[in-house]
Amino acid sequence: MDLRNESNHVFNIKLAKIIGLYQMLDPGTVKCRGRNIYHIVTSCALLYICLISMILILSGLYYWNVNIPIRMDYFWKVLNAFYLIYKIWIIIHYSNDIWNCLSITRYDFTTLSNRSRHILDRWRERLVWLTTIYAILYITSMVSYLSITLAFSGDKLPVKIHNGSIGYYRQNAMNLYLIVSDETYNAHYYTFYFVEAIFIAFIGLYFLIFDILLVTLCFGMCCQVEIICSAFESVGHKSLCDQHSRIDYTDENIKIPTNEHDIIYEELKTIIIDHQAVMEIYEDFLTLFRGAMLWHIFVSSLLVIALWFTVIMSFSNDNRFETSEVIVKKMICSIIPSISFQIFMLCYLFGNVHNQKDSVIFALYSSNWTEMDMKCKKLILLTMRLNNANQKKLKFTRTKIVNLEMFFKTMGDCYTVISVLVNYI
Repeated sequence: MDLRNESNHVFNIKLAKIIGLYQMLDPGTVKCRGRNIYHIVTSCALLYICLISMILILSGLYYWNVNIPIRMDYFWKVLNAFYLIYKIWIIIHYSNDIWNCLSITRYDFTTLSNRSRHILDRWRERLVWLTTIYAILYITSMVSYLSITLAFSGDKLPVKIHNGSIGYYRQNAMNLYLIVSDETYNAHYYTFYFVEAIFIAFIGLYFLIFDILLVTLCFGMCCQVEIICSAFESVGHKSLCDQHSRIDYTDENIKIPTNEHDIIYEELKTIIIDHQAVMEIYEDFLTLFRGAMLWHIFVSSLLVIALWFTVIMSFSNDNRFETSEVIVKKMICSIIPSISFQIFMLCYLFGNVHNQKDSVIFALYSSNWTEMDMKCKKLILLTMRLNNANQKKLKFTRTKIVNLEMFFKTMGDCYTVISVLVNYI
């Protein structure tokens, strides 16, 4: 895939190069011993994330019975870290396949690009705007969080230790107490801050990389399917009703020339071939990302339940849930909204892709099929049947499709489970 002409792709290539996504996928990137140099650097970063995650697990086990909020805080961080490692592994392992999928962002991916340039430009503007805002929000939030943490580093958090005593730890980026005493932690505060800040920077960067890739692929498919739908809708209308012709071919008493039907038939075949090419990319996309996306919704839903339960129980008289107000506020204002937003974006993107895919049937019906000959009608009917037969969508079950409806239902189910847990405790 040639991405040298950046303006002819529904892809924010400039941003992709800045964050390293482009280089991770480009087969022409500089290699070291046959390996993409960006894959090697990313693998080192993921190894660092894995190491810190193992320390988090040990810390969580240390505070298992005495400090449930701290345990839950570590639990969601570990889950997010390992899930991120899995997502980036997909990008590295299937980089060539993903690179091929990105061909759908090309303006000339179909033969219909010349007549639908305005659609391509519109989707490209949307994508560039959204991904730029997305990146700014990610980076600004990360820098602000680290700066605020450093500004209030003098504040100390009371933490119940394994032996039942209270330790006073200085507030840090991740609050990794690493099974050390508060004196040791506070004495080497800036060392711990540096370790935790690097961890947050890697987490934020690679979450951004994966999200930008996902948004780009979804927008690219929506754009190309919209072009296909527009072409199907115009079949028979523009060619049968030429505005420069004095003959009104829509008049039932006037027969359409035979060669006109042949032109329409060839036009239909061309659009169908383009549609099949888009569907092939769509199926490859689902094959690559289905597991990661379904696990994302499942794990994120569990995290929302666990975190809200911890927050609610922290206001109870149960000593096991007693914790600092700082940790509770962080969960309410930062952690839970960010996880919920991730679920929303995923459901929104795939809901749009599914809606665009389903709109092909209506586009076929909107063509001027009533004025066509039997050969064209049969081809349209066959295309409808094939599209109906192809029901590949991102689903949890045969009936539960990932879309905005699932997002609201998931949030409702989370609320129900939290209510049951609180009443049970």
